[in-house]
Amino acid sequence: MDLEASGEGAVRAPVRRFVGPGYVLAFVAVTVGGFAQAATTPRVLAGRGAVVGLALVAALYAVLGTLVLHRAERRGSRRAVHLVIAALGALGAGATLATQGYASMMLLAVVAVGVMHLGTRASLAATVAASVVALVAFAERDALWSAFVQAEIAFGSGIAFVFVFSRIARREHRARADNDRLVCELADANLRLTEQASHTEQLARAEERNRIAREIHDGLGHYLTVVHVQLEAARGYLAGDPERAIDRALGAVAKSQHLTHEGLCEIRRSVALLRGSAPARPPLLEALGALVEDSAAAGLATTLRVEGTPRRLAEPIEFTLYRAAQEALTNARRHARASRVTVALGFTAAAAVRLRVDDDGVGASAPGDGFGLSGMRERAEIAGGTLAVTTGPNQGFAVELEVPG
Repeated sequence: MDLEASGEGAVRAPVRRFVGPGYVLAFVAVTVGGFAQAATTPRVLAGRGAVVGLALVAALYAVLGTLVLHRAERRGSRRAVHLVIAALGALGAGATLATQGYASMMLLAVVAVGVMHLGTRASLAATVAASVVALVAFAERDALWSAFVQAEIAFGSGIAFVFVFSRIARREHRARADNDRLVCELADANLRLTEQASHTEQLARAEERNRIAREIHDGLGHYLTVVHVQLEAARGYLAGDPERAIDRALGAVAKSQHLTHEGLCEIRRSVALLRGSAPARPPLLEALGALVEDSAAAGLATTLRVEGTPRRLAEPIEFTLYRAAQEALTNARRHARASRVTVALGFTAAAAVRLRVDDDGVGASAPGDGFGLSGMRERAEIAGGTLAVTTGPNQGFAVELEVPG
């Protein structure tokens, strides 16, 4: 049921627009038909000026039903539309009664306009009123009872036809409006989806850039740091006593060359990972052992302690633990001024693995928020784990990472 016909009037739909070329043609045709049928009757032809008067009424009727109604629809004034319908009803009823029902076709147009713009109850009331007016007009004719019945049947059939097809036209008009609204909503939704897709693509690019930055920082940065330490050691050996320290210096240079090779391999591995074809990495314990050896060879006493029974973990989990240990050892060599570092890997929990790297360096009043720690936190979150940092002035630095496994 239409809101305007329900009597509640909470939220009313906008005034529908029906007046168009087809409507105007049909309305004028019905008006001319009603006028022509009434103007050719003996009663109208017998009266002086009756034809002219009926023509003026028909002209006013056509103007109200087309131009005036069109303007009321465009203004969106429901009251103005109702006033136009009321005026059409009055003119149609007057012409029908004055011509003993021969202008009753004008009432058909009133019914059609009423069905289009009024609610169900109001349009039914208008249809019944038009039928009563026609009945009274037909009763005024000096004709046989059978002629009266025939006229009433013909008019009743016509008004029923107009009522039903006007309802169908109203539904089609509403369906077309709903389709247009849905098309607009779909266009808006498509625009929002396009914007969302663009935003998602930007986020994906940013995440990929962050991942590449982490790989460069954690992988290549670690090897360059160790190479730097080895070269500094070789320089120190040669500066002290070149003849006695030549073997140590050559050893440091050889270690630097080895680490450079490892760094190049790490770069190739990262590039392959970005291409989706990364080679298999060594087991976690083997990789951590190599890190501890490199750290010890660089002059920092580093030990590896394993707690519990070791087990193989998912490759992303092992890679996260490896990168965390690598970054912690790099920070210990670069910033902590530590003499000892302990790397502890615990398999004590049934569904978790804990990595702890602590040193005896100078520590800090509060853990910084550098790229290294940020990268470890991001890796921990991606793996579904947690990262804890413990430090203090002259209390060393400890990094503890717990991940599912």
